[in-house]
Amino acid sequence: LKGFAMHFHYGFLLCVLCFTSIRTEQDELNVRRVMKELEVIPDVLKEPPKELLKVRFDNELDIEEGKVYMPKDLKFPPKLEWNADPETYYTIVMLSPDAPSRENPMYRSWLHWLVVNVPGMDVSKGQPISEYFGPLPPKDSGLCRYVVLVYQQSDKLDVEEKKMDLKSAEDHSNFDVERFTQKYEMNEPLAGNIFQSKWDDYVPELMKMLYDVSE
Repeated sequence: LKGFAMHFHYGFLLCVLCFTSIRTEQDELNVRRVMKELEVIPDVLKEPPKELLKVRFDNELDIEEGKVYMPKDLKFPPKLEWNADPETYYTIVMLSPDAPSRENPMYRSWLHWLVVNVPGMDVSKGQPISEYFGPLPPKDSGLCRYVVLVYQQSDKLDVEEKKMDLKSAEDHSNFDVERFTQKYEMNEPLAGNIFQSKWDDYVPELMKMLYDVSE
């Protein structure tokens, strides 16, 4: 009986590991597929991320690749989870290639969040260049894409960029993530996710708070 229990235990663990491995591969394939379908490749990136970045907002909202979420549910910075090494530094980027709209992306890409020198997955201990602010699609812009990416750094960075003022549209518009990551010798994104959003009645409130302007 003891031997049976031991074999059952190891068999169960093997099944769990196999299922986890299959699920991870499916996640990786799915995020790559969705980014290509939504044309993040080539609008933002040349190559898709290697793995899925898990993105969870404070209201227990888990982002599912490519799905649509409302700005009122995305007010605060999300928790991020990826296959991180606690001894390694990472860079977090969130941007929208659709500013002010997908049909007229004259400000591509709009930077929503940029944190460098993140030790492991502890984003709170990183160095914010741009504090997080949520999606603010214009009223008639339709669906806008939002991309969240993690890059692995070779070491702790001494960045030239000063911390951005949230109220400075000039700082946040036309951000070139590939130019930035090449400048600091980062490879293709390690992990990523993508979602879409459209205008809701929270956007005017956010515009008023950030820029003291009405739509």
